[in-house]
Amino acid sequence: MQSGENEYAELVTSGMNEGSSKMPIHVDSLNNFTDSERLLKKCREGGVVFAKIGQFKNTNITELRRTLARIKTVSTAMGGELVSVGDEWIVLTPASAGVVR
Repeated sequence: MQSGENEYAELVTSGMNEGSSKMPIHVDSLNNFTDSERLLKKCREGGVVFAKIGQFKNTNITELRRTLARIKTVSTAMGGELVSVGDEWIVLTPASAGVVR
């Protein structure tokens, strides 16, 4: 090796799960009561869920309130949060994430 040449060591990353520290963010929609279970499942798996509620709100506000109450109850029991973003979206977070207001 001549003087002035740099030595480099190769870092072997085989077996490491790249991206495993990333938190998944799901964009979804809430159209009826049965959709709530799908959203909660994504949250239980550690993901943050952004769900559009505009269509549901325009068709059946009573059913939307009942659905949001269920999501709120379950998410609070899991240590997560449910917050409204404007009139069209909700954000559902697991216990490992929080919403700063």
